[in-house]
Amino acid sequence: MIAIAAVLADIVLILTHRVRASPEPVKSTPWAYMAVGLAGCAAGWLVTGRPEAAWDDLFLTLICGVVITSEAAHAARTLFRRTWAGWATACVSGAAAATWLLPDPLPFT
Repeated sequence: MIAIAAVLADIVLILTHRVRASPEPVKSTPWAYMAVGLAGCAAGWLVTGRPEAAWDDLFLTLICGVVITSEAAHAARTLFRRTWAGWATACVSGAAAATWLLPDPLPFT
């Protein structure tokens, strides 16, 4: 599934950032990236045909599409030193997380 690949890429990005980052003070939660991740989830939900959402699928979508995505976006911005990298990661990962709601593994078959 698309969501599994996106979550694995996000986790690799976060772990790479944690290993390579200099010891700096912990910053606050990147709320702007969370908002973009949530908007990406909504856009992905619309693109995939607005599938029905059960609570367990919705919870997984929001955790992957908002929380993990915001941390991965912060990591992308820090690692690549480009602001657009963070915004693109938040948007694409949020949209990919919406595929957790699909009943079939391949959305366009």
